Amino acid sequence: MRLPPIPQQAAVKFELLYHVREDDSVVGPVERKRAHSEGILHRAGMVFLKRSDGKVLVQRRSKTKETFPDSYDSSCSFHVKYGESYDEAARRELGEETGITSQLTYLGKFTHFDPPENEIVAVFVSESDQAVKIDLDESSVMEFWSKEEIDSVVDCKGTSPWLRDAWKLLRNSF
Repeated sequence: MRLPPIPQQAAVKFELLYHVREDDSVVGPVERKRAHSEGILHRAGMVFLKRSDGKVLVQRRSKTKETFPDSYDSSCSFHVKYGESYDEAARRELGEETGITSQLTYLGKFTHFDPPENEIVAVFVSESDQAVKIDLDESSVMEFWSKEEIDSVVDCKGTSPWLRDAWKLLRNSF
């Protein structure tokens, strides 16, 4: 007997992430909701989009975001889905959140724990002067800011906590 398809409104978002150890070796897959509820270490990343004038795209997270809504953040932040690399996830998210397809440069990683997030975060920078398309599910505002303006933002309390650590990596690369 064939079961009827699940109606769209009843579908539940199910996302598998990488459950990792502190050295970033893989334990196996973990469901995103479980990773957050149990504080399981998982992979994430951020991309900073920089223009030729040196300004960097900063977004304000949507008020509907599950974690740190309405906070300032990098150009795009993401979880690495089980089965994809950090690079693949960065390219996917950059395209989804900004509409930009551009070369990525890896800057480094750091571990971030700020419940519900417990992550190893890979940081990338991308340079492009293409027009940005905002994804309103992800961001309410996106603007290009100077290094000094971003320094001021990361010192305030209205930022995603991982932005402070990631900005140190990018700031030092200028």
